[in-house]
Amino acid sequence: MVRLFFLLFCSLLVLPARAQTTAATAAAAEATALRQARQLVLERRYEAAWQLLSVTDPTNAVPAVVLEKTDLALNYYANTENLRRFAFRNLKLLDLSLDSIRQLGNDSVRYTFPVRKVLERLQTRFPDNYKISRALGNYYFTVQQCDCAEQMLGEDEVFRRTIAQYQEAHAHGQGDYLSYFALGYAYQRLGRFQESLAPFERALQLRPTYATAHLNLAFVLLELKQFQKAQEHARRALELFPDDPHKEDAAFLLSQIEERMK
Repeated sequence: MVRLFFLLFCSLLVLPARAQTTAATAAAAEATALRQARQLVLERRYEAAWQLLSVTDPTNAVPAVVLEKTDLALNYYANTENLRRFAFRNLKLLDLSLDSIRQLGNDSVRYTFPVRKVLERLQTRFPDNYKISRALGNYYFTVQQCDCAEQMLGEDEVFRRTIAQYQEAHAHGQGDYLSYFALGYAYQRLGRFQESLAPFERALQLRPTYATAHLNLAFVLLELKQFQKAQEHARRALELFPDDPHKEDAAFLLSQIEERMK
């Protein structure tokens, strides 16, 4: 009886150790897969990256992997059906750009990943993971930019949801220059110009050479009749934009500002 008790006691000690080992092994495998997927993205092997992530987390239950999938789905798809199903390609050096491929719309959507549904389900399970809030902000911003999903919501509601998710993320230290820019843009498009100032300025603190943020901030400052500051940012945008169409936009805005200053 004593021996049986001793064996049971020992087995109870072994089980937690085995569980910890299994968890550590799984975490290491996920970390390796994430590194490999990011390298594949750098090599423009987007479909290979997607397949690797799908094998790593087939049920969309691991936040880090889901967030990587979300970034890939929102930024590197070749075709999409309402941001719920996707096509990806492995691109070679001389292949068309993703924008050109998307315009052709020839790729069949093979991979199911309903971005909003997956992220909202994960947010319910992990309410303190504010990277998920930022990812949902990215989702709604992409919805507005591509006009390829959520048509029933209406643009203003999409902007309001963008703001809500980014505010939550930023309040908990989860932001980058793009998320701050997108937040400012959402306020701007809703006509809430004063509220757009702080996020645009924060975006430029994080990335001073971000020409698009300078241009949008110049527009907002013009609306607020802060002409001197508007002129400074329009000039900076004109300096920073590398291509003629964007330079023309900045030059036109600068001329409008200077006309108002007379």
